[in-house]
Amino acid sequence: MSAKTCVMVLVAMVAVPALAVAQSEWVDGPVNPVIPPPDAGAWDGHRYAAGVVKVDGIYHLTYIGQLSSSWAGDDFQNGHATSSDGVVWELDPANPVLRRGDPGAWDDVGAALGAVIHDGTEFRLWFSGCDGQVCRVGYATSPDGSVWTKYAGNPILDVGDPGSFDDTFVLPGSVILHDGVYRMWYTAGQNMVGPGDFDWRVGYAWSDDGLIWTKRPEPVLGPRPGNEGMSIIGLNVVFDGTGYHMWYATDEDSPGAVNIAYAVSPDGIEWTRYPWKPVVGGGSGPCAVLRDQDSGEYTMWYTDQPGLSIRRATSECCSTVFGSFVPAAAYAAGAQGSFFRTDLDLSNADAVAVEYELWWLPRGENNSEPNVSDSFSLGAGMSVRYANVLAEVFGLEPDALGALAVMSTSQHLLAMSRTYNRPGDGASGTYGQAMPGIMPAELIHYGERRRILFGTEDAAMRSNIGCQNATDRVIPIDLELFDMEGSSLGTERMILPPLGNDQINRIFGEFAPITGYVEVSTPTEGGAFYCYGSVLDNLSSDPTTIPPM
Repeated sequence: MSAKTCVMVLVAMVAVPALAVAQSEWVDGPVNPVIPPPDAGAWDGHRYAAGVVKVDGIYHLTYIGQLSSSWAGDDFQNGHATSSDGVVWELDPANPVLRRGDPGAWDDVGAALGAVIHDGTEFRLWFSGCDGQVCRVGYATSPDGSVWTKYAGNPILDVGDPGSFDDTFVLPGSVILHDGVYRMWYTAGQNMVGPGDFDWRVGYAWSDDGLIWTKRPEPVLGPRPGNEGMSIIGLNVVFDGTGYHMWYATDEDSPGAVNIAYAVSPDGIEWTRYPWKPVVGGGSGPCAVLRDQDSGEYTMWYTDQPGLSIRRATSECCSTVFGSFVPAAAYAAGAQGSFFRTDLDLSNADAVAVEYELWWLPRGENNSEPNVSDSFSLGAGMSVRYANVLAEVFGLEPDALGALAVMSTSQHLLAMSRTYNRPGDGASGTYGQAMPGIMPAELIHYGERRRILFGTEDAAMRSNIGCQNATDRVIPIDLELFDMEGSSLGTERMILPPLGNDQINRIFGEFAPITGYVEVSTPTEGGAFYCYGSVLDNLSSDPTTIPPM
């Protein structure tokens, strides 16, 4: 099987699950902002994009207005704007078009957000009504997007039971009617006491008529593993005919600053994050995204948080490729007379055939233009094994060291590798370590620290640490060494080029004999990577994989 060198645009070079190939290519339009900052002291002195629909050639923008950024009783109402081209907008003179309720009403503190659709006859809006204690979902209709009538049976969707992930507020972000079912994605909050005291998730509900809803008991998107919480300040979901795409304003990629992140899903329930950085940065806030049904182009109207204006950007967007890292692969001699080779098993757990290719990422190199294999197909439920994958697929000769990426059309293509000694290669017996394809939930992000245990250096054992960069830029990885008493022994720094990988052998060598552990992190905002440990028997070179914890 031959290999080919593939020259790609930079955004297509990140071998991670749910990579939307053009996803990071949002381009601001030549005219920006399209809606200027609001006037101080106005009802919408703080203005946030919420939803856009296009009806009979006219764009209708729903936006949230607040008098201030506090939780004051005169906050949270909806505004409306129209445009013939999505660039030049006219604010509705009737604003706010959706107002909070009278004192004592279920929505007397606020009535806002923009899960809005047009069903061919009228506009239908699912909004959040707040009473100062909880926020629930209400429903309203309009013939023109300007004059709204609230449903007499509001609220139509309540908060969850005490202790549930949505026991304090349910804030609708998007509603999509697909196959006769209304599907809602909402921001869910638990035990909210005041600004800054929250626990955010994304919830999901469905309905036959848009009025009577059933909630999924568990959230569909929560904090990354290892994070206690996340902030979500609005979300927008688009269905492209085959899958779902979510943009949400969050601080999880840039602690202390809100930007727009992205996730993708085949069914609207199982979501995979775009893993290493926001797709729109610079302090970008809540957004509204619309897909042109004819051209397939995506347009985003987003809040510029520093100035509170609304800007417009476009993207070819979401041709989706799924993948995973196999962070270590070898066809090379090792220490103590060992010689390592890597076998790779792939298994299609999807109900349909998948197309896939393998990427070779040599150690210590800038892999912005990875060596890409031919494309392969694997039927539903089928598996394939590549023995000595670096030689079989890429035609490599010793000594080749690095990592692999598996890129496929399905997030259900499973990958597992075995790197091992062969009999007669200078070591006694056959020994190996298994390493699975690393999914995005397992990546380590800026602001996170992971611990790798079983660090050992003595006459019998040695420890190595390997790391893989999951981004398209250079990032440093800090590896802080500790003894078993928790005393720091110092920090090693590994500089990884784009999609680069490296390994520090015998990382505890200067402290031998010793047992301890390593903590890994990156100081680079937006950085994402994976590190693992290998503990090897010095007699047999039998390696044991130690995952980060």
